[in-house]
Amino acid sequence: MFLTVTPNPCIDKTIFIPEYKPGDRIRSKKYSIVAGGKGNNVARVLRFLGYNAYALLWVGGYTGKEVIRLLREEDKVKPLPVWTRTPTRTITTVYEEKVNRQTAFFEPGPSISPNENKNMIEKFINTLEKKRIKVATFSGTVPDKSAVKLYKTLIKIAHKYGIITILDSYGEEFKEGLKSKPYMVKPNLTEAEEFFNCKLSSLQEQLEALNHFIEKYKVKISCISLGANGCLITDGSTYFHAVPPEIEEINPVGSGDALLAGFAICLAKNYPISVSARLGVALGTANAMQWEIGKFTIKNLINVYQKVKVYKINRLNYNQQVLHEEHIPLDILIPKIKYFSQ
Repeated sequence: MFLTVTPNPCIDKTIFIPEYKPGDRIRSKKYSIVAGGKGNNVARVLRFLGYNAYALLWVGGYTGKEVIRLLREEDKVKPLPVWTRTPTRTITTVYEEKVNRQTAFFEPGPSISPNENKNMIEKFINTLEKKRIKVATFSGTVPDKSAVKLYKTLIKIAHKYGIITILDSYGEEFKEGLKSKPYMVKPNLTEAEEFFNCKLSSLQEQLEALNHFIEKYKVKISCISLGANGCLITDGSTYFHAVPPEIEEINPVGSGDALLAGFAICLAKNYPISVSARLGVALGTANAMQWEIGKFTIKNLINVYQKVKVYKINRLNYNQQVLHEEHIPLDILIPKIKYFSQ
């Protein structure tokens, strides 16, 4: 059983138009709406693959009700709403089909009262006590800086219940969350560079960054996602670089969250980090091959999984050698695959 925590969800609306001209009145013939937010994307992928996933989130107003409806009816995710006085935000993306360009407009998140913050913590505890949660993920930012220590608090609580925790955030929320020693961290390269306040251009610099999280903050697994270049991951003793095959990218949004879902699955099953890197990169890559977030084709996933290359990195000279080990069959990692294939 998985639990995703999304403090700042949204209605994620995309309007499709031929081309954008400022000042014009532009009529769209097509639009799409999903329950957005990084943690919701993780839950959507897990549920799509056949796993049970609960989604804990702050929601408010009619937009919050729509987020809950979409999660429950469209994504088959089990939402755990904590209601706020102010409405859930909407993110509107304008996609120009002629030039393949996206422009996103972000509304501010809701303000969070001390009582709403308390309600979130209590709901988290209640969930851990009543549900058999193995892995909890903490994704994205908080909507109100008064709640910046939320991840720090929740991760500390999760450890008391023996829950595996994965932190995927940035900024102050990430810094505070690190203080509670999450089991795993997964910033992307840009977020890691922001954290260290410097460019991490070389493999040596990136591995040093991974080690910093393990040595200073005592995390067990440290990962930096690299977009189309896959990810780097270590447990402090072995280092791997998982690289996806070249694809025709359609929409990369949510690919980092699909990657995280792969890690969550492998941690729950106690697989080595090399296996989690292969599965995570395959899921992230398959996600980027179609428009809908977290609802990729199984054919693409199977094809990509077989082509992901995992390199073992020599920490002394930074040489990378392809890891020669037999792949764990995808239908063992994701049992629902066999039903898709029938």
